[in-house]
Amino acid sequence: MQIGNYRVIRTLASGEVTETFLVSADGPGGSGAPRVLKRVLAAVAGQEDLVATFRAEAQRAARLDHPNVVRVVDAGEADGRPFLVTEYVDGPTVRRLLQWAAAQRLPLPPGLCAKLVSLAAEGLAYAHAVLDVEGQGPFQEGVDPRDVRPENVWVSREGVVKVGDFGMTRSEAQDLRTRASRLEHKLPYLSLAYVQGQPQVVGDAVYALGMMLYELLTGRYPFDATDTVALFKAILSESFVPAVERRLDLPEALQRILERALTKDREQRYADCRAFQADLERFILSLDEPVGPDALARWAAAVT
Repeated sequence: MQIGNYRVIRTLASGEVTETFLVSADGPGGSGAPRVLKRVLAAVAGQEDLVATFRAEAQRAARLDHPNVVRVVDAGEADGRPFLVTEYVDGPTVRRLLQWAAAQRLPLPPGLCAKLVSLAAEGLAYAHAVLDVEGQGPFQEGVDPRDVRPENVWVSREGVVKVGDFGMTRSEAQDLRTRASRLEHKLPYLSLAYVQGQPQVVGDAVYALGMMLYELLTGRYPFDATDTVALFKAILSESFVPAVERRLDLPEALQRILERALTKDREQRYADCRAFQADLERFILSLDEPVGPDALARWAAAVT
């Protein structure tokens, strides 16, 4: 199958609004390098509001140029359907890394977990700064905390961490908030304030990163919830299980960082991703062995 100048290699994902492919730029001027192409589904191509949202998302993403953010390389339209093309990251998502580590029953080193999340925080801090339009906040531009989760963070085989797929606009978020089934896989990464319907703030992305760090360190969510309803109630009213209860070798400094990132009180949480990253980097520097791209690359290469 051909989409514009791109030859489809295989389907990566298909949702309710978009579908995603691994493609090769084989057309005129193409290099043959693998890329990732996302386009609206044929079933929704006639819905002007969704198409406009997709185009706006493409325009936002194209403004971002940072080593820790998945880069947009092209955008266009084929067969009446707009598409967006991004670089292909040769390496696993954090979700795949978690699945692999669980299958191997292999705990991930605390320093590695901290470095991975620190680099994700670096990318998000940049995106928040670029998309803060006239001081109105990045979420006016569609950087949605619900999409800060392991499925949307990649670790390349060169040891580079990249965040991407910043998600939908605020109007869509408001619409989806009433449909809990669509939030099932995103719910663990939502803060108390978000679940209560309060306006989104940058600190909600910190919460999502903190949740990712907790999961990397323990292989579990910080609540003993067995289903979506129980998880929803836990976010609203329960304290999270301290990570050290699930991993006894967890350094005390990292425990404190986790607690601050995951607190339900926005005023007590890190104000933004940059502040969170600073504490993570201080922890990493305190370790006996440095954690750099080579360590991340080794773990990414091990994931099958």
